[in-house]
Amino acid sequence: MNNATVAITRCSSYDYPLVEKAIKEICDNANFPEVANKTVLVKPNILSDSSPEKGITTHPEVVRALIRHLHAKGAKVLVGDSPGLHGPTFFPRTSGIGKVVTEEGATWCEFAKDPVMTSITGVFNLKLPLPKALEEIDIIISVAKLKTHQLMYATGAVKNIFGMVPGLHKSACHMLYPTRESFAKMLGGLYSVIKPHFAIMDGIVGMEGPGPAAGIPRHIGLLLASNDPTALDVSQSIIMGYDPMDLPLTRELLKRKLTKWSVVEDINYPLLNAKDLELKDFKRIEISKKQSVIGSVLIPMLTNRFKMRHRQKEKKPLFNREICIGCGKCVEICPAIAIVLDSDKKAVCNYNKCIRCYCCHEVCPVNAIEIES
Repeated sequence: MNNATVAITRCSSYDYPLVEKAIKEICDNANFPEVANKTVLVKPNILSDSSPEKGITTHPEVVRALIRHLHAKGAKVLVGDSPGLHGPTFFPRTSGIGKVVTEEGATWCEFAKDPVMTSITGVFNLKLPLPKALEEIDIIISVAKLKTHQLMYATGAVKNIFGMVPGLHKSACHMLYPTRESFAKMLGGLYSVIKPHFAIMDGIVGMEGPGPAAGIPRHIGLLLASNDPTALDVSQSIIMGYDPMDLPLTRELLKRKLTKWSVVEDINYPLLNAKDLELKDFKRIEISKKQSVIGSVLIPMLTNRFKMRHRQKEKKPLFNREICIGCGKCVEICPAIAIVLDSDKKAVCNYNKCIRCYCCHEVCPVNAIEIES
């Protein structure tokens, strides 16, 4: 049970020799799986195909270093992700990840091509489309980005696998599971099905403030790896200054016994210890007040109407008409159909419908959507 290992090392920049050395060090110290003659899927975080300097995606040089590390060990490498607003022919050009995949002789995996409807364990009657390629993959490595997340407080190696659900199918999950606790339950079920074998986190430049897309890039200078993605996320939360047990997803994973640790103190740190790396001034998402015991038990059993009423007590997304360019991305991704473009081609939200999933905030290309303070 207690064999979760998280290797953390310093890496000051994305200069490739530094990244290559750091990737090898953390993999060698975090019980990297045997990959010789196996097919490995590398799953980076490509929330949107944004330029690397914005800090939204896993940096391409981290992906490059991992591909080379895998090739050197005799693995066949696939790389894939499926952002919410992209179709089956998506290829990550702006982020630079697609170029790296091509240059390094890996194969891009189209998650939206012939997906297979899959039952999600522990979540009543939920089926989600997952990549058909999973049938041929031996090992999955989640390559996350150290970032805040407006809904789940922090994104990470576990939340990163949500990108394996193709395109707009992800939006429907926000409608079905509108509270933080219910969404964590869904992610826990998805994690139990996909079961990534290893995880790496790009924390050279992370994101603080209103992440995962509109936050502030922050140089942190760390790369992390673990044989247990849940332990990696615990380490990230400690570095950010959170109590890991304040995060609904961490609590859900522990409750389901999906972790290789039973208490945080079980996690082994062969290199740097997360507790020594806490960023005291890190701009976190404020933790909402915990529900009462009665509420936490009853709300998941009630109708979606009651769930949404509870969720609507959360902070609203605010739309800046001066900045809005009328692209319609927020309209397209909104699972509650709460956003429209008015006669001036500006986004307007019906807050009586809004479920506070913040998908609109994530996809806005000009940061015209803020979260009320």
